Amino acid sequence: MADYLSISDSERKEMLNFLGITDVDDLYADVPMALRRKKFALAEGKSQQEVYNAFKELAARNATYRSIFRGAGSYNHYIPSAVKSLASREEFLTAYTPYQPELSQGILQATFEFQTMMCNLTGMDVATASHYSGATAAAEACVMCAGAAKKVVTFANVNPDTLETVRTYLEARGIALEVLPALDGFAFLPDEGTGADAVYIESPNYYGILEDTETVIASAHAQGAKVIVGGNPLALALFKSPGELGADVAVGDAQPFGIPMSFGGPYLGYMAAKKEFMRKLPGRIVGETADAEGRRAFVLTLQTREQHIRREKATSNICSNQAHCALTAAVYLSLLGPEGLKETAIKCASNAHYLAAALAGVGAKLFYEREFFHEFVTITPYKASAIAAALEKKGILGGLPLDEHRILWCCTECVGKADMDEVVKTVEETL
Repeated sequence: MADYLSISDSERKEMLNFLGITDVDDLYADVPMALRRKKFALAEGKSQQEVYNAFKELAARNATYRSIFRGAGSYNHYIPSAVKSLASREEFLTAYTPYQPELSQGILQATFEFQTMMCNLTGMDVATASHYSGATAAAEACVMCAGAAKKVVTFANVNPDTLETVRTYLEARGIALEVLPALDGFAFLPDEGTGADAVYIESPNYYGILEDTETVIASAHAQGAKVIVGGNPLALALFKSPGELGADVAVGDAQPFGIPMSFGGPYLGYMAAKKEFMRKLPGRIVGETADAEGRRAFVLTLQTREQHIRREKATSNICSNQAHCALTAAVYLSLLGPEGLKETAIKCASNAHYLAAALAGVGAKLFYEREFFHEFVTITPYKASAIAAALEKKGILGGLPLDEHRILWCCTECVGKADMDEVVKTVEETL
């Protein structure tokens, strides 16, 4: 297949003649020369050993860290070996997306289990088969909830990447977006009303703070707006679910559930909602039924993608879900179970609170005096970039510098007390 060419030279010439051009380059006449990739000569062929050495040298350029204290949307969690072993079985890899759905009962059941787990965690009635990322799930939910007023309200303390994705989606559809300021890192919805169809809030928010989500939801509902709650799903193992708090839709990124950091992707968006939104949800929903002989069976119950229904009736133009990532998350959650997931969340929160207290003791005070899960912001009189550089010299990826003096830290179950104590010592020496 490597040497297969779909068209011959004579067929290519025939197509160019039909278009009235003489060279393929003429097709790019409207693209400025500065943006075009210059032609280059192919390198001389190399042996397998030479190729291996070349890639080995390339890989050596990557910075590796023995401990990580950075989150901001991508989290370093321990992934049991069985997760990759099970998710990599050829039964799943060869049928990872059900284009002939009823013939792919195994992957349909795995997707159904993922949906069920996300419903249990979020307290919602129905969940989709997954989305590209937490950011796109949030954006799709905002579009779904935008009504006649065509306006969505959110807050300045949501993840910046998510905010930009939401903004892009809404602008393309003529929906207004109002970003309210965060008061001391906290979301607050004014009583006088915003005239919005939907409100998007994150808890924990970008700064790790646990919001007073219930109050925001009650206020938004009183103003006639739907509420979308985003956040790290691992936190739902400890705190009230969006459904319990009265939210209409729950979204987020399930990357913490067995998905490695992987330089930023692929990740796993989730969306769950109340039953009234079932026919409006973008993407796919796998349902359970019975076959002609009464045996348990699974089907694609809903597909609102433009690939499956008329474009004008489609609720989304996303081309697929993250099926294999969803499978991986289902395997991870199955292995940990409810108690294991709760223990992981407790360990993350305990580590973060220990580190926050220890850093405060050496001059890196909490910037927001609010309750947090496993991320928090500190402020110091010294440059944040200098602290990050000092930690990097010791093989530690420190927190994310937010500005000249603030750092966003994160702790997961993967960091031990010795790691945290070394961070504190390094910060103290730098200060």
